Amino acid sequence: MKKYLFSLLITFSFFAADAQQANPELQSLIKQSFNYFPRFRELEEGVKANEQRVGLAATGRNPVITGDASYTYVNPVTKVNFPVNGENKELQFQPNHNFNTTLSIAYPVIDFGKTKLNVEKAKEELLLSKQNIEFTKAQLASQVTSIYYSIIYLQKAITVQDSVIAVLEANRQQVETRYKNGDALQLDVITMQNNIDIEQNRKVDLQNSLDKQRNLLSYATGSDKLPAGRDFDFIQLAQNTDAALESARHNNYDYIIARERVKLAEAGTAIVRKGTAPSINLIGNTGFKNGFQPEIMQYRYNYAAGVGISVPIYDGGRQRRQVKLAESETRQQELGIETLDNQYRKDIEQARSDIRSNQERLQHTEGQISAAREALRIAQSRFKNGISTNVELLNANTNLQKVELARIQYEYQLTTANAELARLMGVLYW
Repeated sequence: MKKYLFSLLITFSFFAADAQQANPELQSLIKQSFNYFPRFRELEEGVKANEQRVGLAATGRNPVITGDASYTYVNPVTKVNFPVNGENKELQFQPNHNFNTTLSIAYPVIDFGKTKLNVEKAKEELLLSKQNIEFTKAQLASQVTSIYYSIIYLQKAITVQDSVIAVLEANRQQVETRYKNGDALQLDVITMQNNIDIEQNRKVDLQNSLDKQRNLLSYATGSDKLPAGRDFDFIQLAQNTDAALESARHNNYDYIIARERVKLAEAGTAIVRKGTAPSINLIGNTGFKNGFQPEIMQYRYNYAAGVGISVPIYDGGRQRRQVKLAESETRQQELGIETLDNQYRKDIEQARSDIRSNQERLQHTEGQISAAREALRIAQSRFKNGISTNVELLNANTNLQKVELARIQYEYQLTTANAELARLMGVLYW
């Protein structure tokens, strides 16, 4: 009963995950990247090449027809003298000038499944090449998502920075007024301007990072237009580790490709095992040549037909070693899935831990922001009334800046953690 409920929970979680979609702007950017990114054209050519390989493998069932023409001059040739009516007559068994045109055909009748196995392997390679396209789409979607929310984070951070600079500018004007009135020192004016310069430099750093993200967006999508969205609105995935890992096993293309590689290795092993199987062919040829008695120079029609069988007898142990090698490679691919389980469980737990910690930080930050804003309001009032110094005002302003930037950073980290969990689970949110 517990297993049934767990399976039902997993099935429901898959449905719920697939039903969730990213915001329309992010979806549009991801789909735009699929049409723009040059790597996809390369992978599509790989699919076409593997389609040709499937057809090539299937030709193993087709007959092979060859045409040959030859001329050979032979000397000396066998000659015998026979007495005929009292006279010696020379009989030549082979002409000096030999002409031969031949049309040959070999038709495979039984190959004990070799061609079928080669076709199945080619089909597995074709499927793998198609899955590589989907894998690259998932990777690119994750990259575009990261760029998209990095841009939103930097835009929000720049907005906070502009607010900080605006407050400092207003405070600088008050300090200058007080300095002119003799209520402040020139050092106070210099200190305030120095703080403004520091914040301006921080804004320059943020703007530089934003420009870099814009370049990455252009690289991935072909467009350097900044997103209009300003919210950290990525889908929320409330999953326990076991359910998330089960989703990854079914939907993540790392797992899908790993399973396909196991099938491909198994197909290769089956082909190697058929290496000792015989093959039976119908063979025939027809054409014209000279050299037939009694008129050896006459160009005459001839034909032959039969059945041929080829049976490998001894290869010095090569076949046995090839089978062992193929089985070892198959086992290696199977163990690769177990390695994925270990790696993905760790990554999923890390992503879930990041989600929990950032949610808790955001809850604590709200109260800190309220307290910092009230502290800044009081500091501004005290400074304006000449009760406190600009140091108290700067400290209050810096504290508010730190808390507001921390909130944006926690929101961004929560979003990237959710995006990473979606990637690990193989959710197609675009």
